[in-house]
Amino acid sequence: MSQFEVIGLGRFGSNVAEVLYEAGHEVLAVDIGAAAVQRMKDRTTRAVVLDARQKNRLASLGVQDFDVVIISLGDRIEAAAVVALHLKDLGVKRVIAKAASDDLARLLELIGVDEIISPERQAAERLANRLQGAGTLDFIPLGANYSIHEITPPAELLSKTLAESRVRNKYNVQVLAVRDARTDELIVNPPADFSVGKHHVLVVLGANTDIERLKDSRR
Repeated sequence: MSQFEVIGLGRFGSNVAEVLYEAGHEVLAVDIGAAAVQRMKDRTTRAVVLDARQKNRLASLGVQDFDVVIISLGDRIEAAAVVALHLKDLGVKRVIAKAASDDLARLLELIGVDEIISPERQAAERLANRLQGAGTLDFIPLGANYSIHEITPPAELLSKTLAESRVRNKYNVQVLAVRDARTDELIVNPPADFSVGKHHVLVVLGANTDIERLKDSRR
């Protein structure tokens, strides 16, 4: 069980807090609004009304002892920046922040936030990738250079086992799972003797450049 603190209980923050709590983790929910905190009292370990811009109030929560602190303050650039700065000064192990704009994302990066989430940009990238990509059904970015893609298999992989197709050696891409598009059955970590068919969807992990090479082999 890990300890999480979520600062800002809008839609995003509330959902993150609730999912983490339901997964069995200890979750402290913080917001300046009493109504938002009251709504989350039964959905988290503890919910507190607090202005996180006040460094001494943050310190009183023992934030430095939490595994991760998540900031979700919408488009309140000044508030998000001040809270992030306080958390880093207080020695929080890992700070994750939602950025509603490129300006806020850049500012949080300069402050030293460990991970910045831009939901709208990431959703737009995923949609654009699906619309233009060669056989890409969905993808999850992992930093700037790596990602997980869900793709339809290139012709050279069809009717071959994963060992025979040598995907990992040839493209430096790892097949994490295979989904059967007919039944939606998911096979995690498929064995080397797994045979790929037209009805399969591959979930692959690798550098973006390597995944693009694999996708280009469809053409």
